[in-house]
Amino acid sequence: MSKEKLQELYKSLTDVEPQLTPGQFVEWKPGLKNKKATGPFVVVEVFDPPRTSVEDKAGSPYFMESLDVVLGHFDDDGDFMCYHYDSRRMQPITE
Repeated sequence: MSKEKLQELYKSLTDVEPQLTPGQFVEWKPGLKNKKATGPFVVVEVFDPPRTSVEDKAGSPYFMESLDVVLGHFDDDGDFMCYHYDSRRMQPITE
């Protein structure tokens, strides 16, 4: 991966979207997906202050991850599931 692409993804991660609100539809920002769920998602809850992942392995990408939003989506069976995410990796769906 080029330094330019790394800089682009860093900027996307650190450019914080306006505060997400419950009921809003969001999707992954390009290149910042770090979990299996593909979306689209609906914002269920926003935490202030964020919660911190309890992943205990420093080599994990989820170690001390900031989790500030609960998003709902359909799983492979069509069930509505809610999981915690880092909202910096999300962007509003505009249609």
